[in-house]
Amino acid sequence: MLRIVVLFCVLFLSACARPGPATLALVAPLPDAKTVSILVASNRVPAKDDFQSFTSGRSDRLRYLEVTVSIPPGHKAPNIEWPTAKPDPRTSFAVVSHRNLTKTEFISRAKERAKATPTGIFVHGYNYSYQEALFRLAQMAADSSAADVPILFDWPSQGSATGYLADRDSAAFARDYLASVLTDLGRADVRSIVLAHSMGAWLAVEAVRQLSLTGRKDGLSKIDQIVLAAPDIDVDLLSKQLAMTGRLKNPIVILAAKDDLALNLSRRLAGSEFNAGALDVNDPRTRALAVRENLQIIDISSLPSANGSNHDRFAALAAAYPQLRNERIANPVAGTGSLVLNGVGAVVSAPFRLGGALLSQ
Repeated sequence: MLRIVVLFCVLFLSACARPGPATLALVAPLPDAKTVSILVASNRVPAKDDFQSFTSGRSDRLRYLEVTVSIPPGHKAPNIEWPTAKPDPRTSFAVVSHRNLTKTEFISRAKERAKATPTGIFVHGYNYSYQEALFRLAQMAADSSAADVPILFDWPSQGSATGYLADRDSAAFARDYLASVLTDLGRADVRSIVLAHSMGAWLAVEAVRQLSLTGRKDGLSKIDQIVLAAPDIDVDLLSKQLAMTGRLKNPIVILAAKDDLALNLSRRLAGSEFNAGALDVNDPRTRALAVRENLQIIDISSLPSANGSNHDRFAALAAAYPQLRNERIANPVAGTGSLVLNGVGAVVSAPFRLGGALLSQ
């Protein structure tokens, strides 16, 4: 039975050809094309190629970059228009500039661009390559029309559907590095909102827990919000993690959907009863969990899924923000801390524009 489930995972998550490092090839910018500048902190091992890409190897130090991605004029949210051959900014996402940074330069750039608003930090999930994480963040930033420079924390996922167990080890390996980035940003007075997807949610909560246990308040104090999108975390484990974590300024947000097929498979393989990313907001236990752990649990089942797994719905929230930022929505679910997303996102403003005031509307 387990072999059948694993085979299904491989077929389900690898149905499409994966974008390779050549999608990062540097090309000339298209005049007047929309671009997104992204700061990257990665503990992957650099690849020995002409594309300045990364492998799935675990590095013993962080590397810092600034990458500018061009968005094609015909872009349709929340898609990523992948190049089929050499990247062409007229038809596909394309890297138009790339430079390596020192840690000092990285922090300086983050501080310079964040200014009065918090910067968004994206922590990708299981089965991501570097280029997939980079372009996904570019898509979300472009679709939300965010003015700040988002940050990608890129940990060494295998980028393979069969690499689930290896990814869990890599996520654990990366938690010190993420904690370090959060501390450095906090010391520089850079406020942040962390958006963590899938297994990256476990990594983000572990990093914050570690900051709490080690008394690094300089890192914790500047985190305005943590948003866990389809978190691949057992509910009991999440409760234990949060029990040792200092409370943040705003409740932790969980974007959940009980029909998330990838998380349901993960839950069965792990023998877990409840997965935080597949909670049912109509279940009284969910409401009790939200109140007890200071969570805001939002049902995103109404959003479309690009690959049919219902695990990538969070990417569509960015596109909803410009149209819905001024709307208010009544909470149709009785019980503190649980909300249903009506339509495409009036409760959650955008992955990089979340805040307590907006979430209380």
